[in-house]
Amino acid sequence: MMVARLEKALIVSDQCVACKALLKGLEDKGLLSKYRVINVSSPEGSDVVQKLGISAVPDCIIIVRNKEGEMARRCTEQETKEILKEATGE
Repeated sequence: MMVARLEKALIVSDQCVACKALLKGLEDKGLLSKYRVINVSSPEGSDVVQKLGISAVPDCIIIVRNKEGEMARRCTEQETKEILKEATGE
């Protein structure tokens, strides 16, 4: 029996100052490896942005994998706040 697996992903852009600060904050605290980083300019990023209607970055999604395949949803406001808290330590 396969158990669903959850993965958090950060949607970022190379031109986004806030994205760079978020990634640096997580990296400095040794937490960046907890997240899959998806750049909006990549084919995967473009697909995710289109499917989930993401209009601003940085953003967060939850990817759920199970035997039926992979599904993604946007993070809730609380999930996003938790990531920002990890990155800033506040």
